[in-house]
Amino acid sequence: MDKLKLVKTTVFILTFLLIFGTLCILGLFYQKTHGRNTETPQQISLKQPIGSYVKEMRADNGKLYILTVGGGQEDRIIIFDAASGRVEATASIN
Repeated sequence: MDKLKLVKTTVFILTFLLIFGTLCILGLFYQKTHGRNTETPQQISLKQPIGSYVKEMRADNGKLYILTVGGGQEDRIIIFDAASGRVEATASIN
């Protein structure tokens, strides 16, 4: 009788581990295919001359407005689209 209980307990535990492991693997596959993109660019070039620096930055509706000064040019605002990772426009400030 004790051997039968041991076998039943072992089968129950192994079944639980099998189902739990399968659900974990399916969850990981779902995250990789449907999860949000977790890749972030390590470095983004704004293509500004040497000596330029960011003085101020603001975000609005997925766009970054970056006030850049120096580099032998007038102060300018760079409009950067965060979703595409590209510079949309550059406007000089007089």
